Amino acid sequence: MTMTFERRKRKYLKCLQLSSLLLLASVSVSPHIAQAQSSANNERVEYVFKRGDTLIELAGKYMRKRSDYVTVQRLNRIANPRFIPVGKTISIPFRLLKYRPSEASLSAFRGNVSIARDGQTIAPVTGLDIAEGSRLATAAGSFLTLELEDGSRISMPSNSKMRITRLRHILLTDSVDYELAVDSGRIRSKVTPFDKKADRYRVRTPVAVSAVRGTDYRTRVDEATGTAYSETVEGAVEVAAGESLDSANIVSVPAGTGAAATVTGDLAKADLLTPPELVDPAKVQSEEALEFVVAPREAAAAHRILVSTDAGFVDIVTEQLSDGTTISLPGIEDGRYFAKATAFGRDGFEGMPASYSFKRQLSTLSGSAGTGDFGYRFKWAGAGKGKRIYRFQLLLGDTNAVPIVDEAGLTREIITLSDLPDGEYYWRVGVTQYSADPEDTDVFQKWTDFEKLTVAG
Repeated sequence: MTMTFERRKRKYLKCLQLSSLLLLASVSVSPHIAQAQSSANNERVEYVFKRGDTLIELAGKYMRKRSDYVTVQRLNRIANPRFIPVGKTISIPFRLLKYRPSEASLSAFRGNVSIARDGQTIAPVTGLDIAEGSRLATAAGSFLTLELEDGSRISMPSNSKMRITRLRHILLTDSVDYELAVDSGRIRSKVTPFDKKADRYRVRTPVAVSAVRGTDYRTRVDEATGTAYSETVEGAVEVAAGESLDSANIVSVPAGTGAAATVTGDLAKADLLTPPELVDPAKVQSEEALEFVVAPREAAAAHRILVSTDAGFVDIVTEQLSDGTTISLPGIEDGRYFAKATAFGRDGFEGMPASYSFKRQLSTLSGSAGTGDFGYRFKWAGAGKGKRIYRFQLLLGDTNAVPIVDEAGLTREIITLSDLPDGEYYWRVGVTQYSADPEDTDVFQKWTDFEKLTVAG
């Protein structure tokens, strides 16, 4: 049967209406992502014409399509694409330029780290190549660090999600084009200073974008409020609310300051708290859990301790946030480590860091006393790797008295004393512990607290 013109027309209009609805739905799924991509694609690079250059030849060598020269010609109001004066500066949208994929590698990771690309999950392994389009996530107590081709590093602590949206080397300008999107949690960017005007490093959040040319700064998205914090430790950062650095709502954030962008588009700056001071930071961490004590000050609402095997905090081991001045962290293997301490102001900004080195050597010790078949029996026990030698002391009447028993060089964890006259005694046991690492010649010593023992007939 032949379809009438009116029926064909009605069917066409119905399909067109359905297609429009589907297109509208696809655009409205991820407005933040769509706007971010649009803003990034509209950014431009400047190029200065050299002798012998023509716009058409440049398009053939450095643009994705030879015909892209028409777009550049129109944007720059160029009358003749074959004749452009030497020294003339034109702007070219980044989206038109050819590039080669830049390189990133997984330089360190710990815990439950997720890496995915093109819908495929990739098992993390040190040295793994990380490409543009990768999605990375860290679970609680998990950490990772990436190293980019130019030596820049991105550290990603616990409970964070990040996408690598651009990882490129632009051929025309021999420059890098890096862009990251922090969806939740936080990252630290240690960016190698750029030497080319066209080099770019961007970090996007759902409510702000930041750009640097070489610096050390942190980006954090507050889970409860959605506010995005940018905190500069070294150098300077440009931060804009929204999706574009062309926004009128943009601020410069030099070292020691921070900027906060809210979901409503507000942008505020603040000075960061100075580094906190740790009480006795060089003490040997010998107990089951690590413990750091921060000198109190009224301006600090909370403190964070980050522990790493290296001074650059590439291989992060553990961290803890506390609203008090005593911060406890899970036990770690023996060795030498670095601790980074920061304080949070009451405005929500994380302050400037202070780094300390410390030694971890597990060496616990506890004791008990009781009666046995042959007198009074003193027992002790503890944990720790390496050779352990004990010393037992018993004092009569006062902890400041001269020991009436002082036995050193003990290898067993028990001593029995008979015929103790009536009286009040105080006793303690000490340990001298040698490291299990043959290259570590330091000797560690500690004592238990005095325990009281009353002997009565």
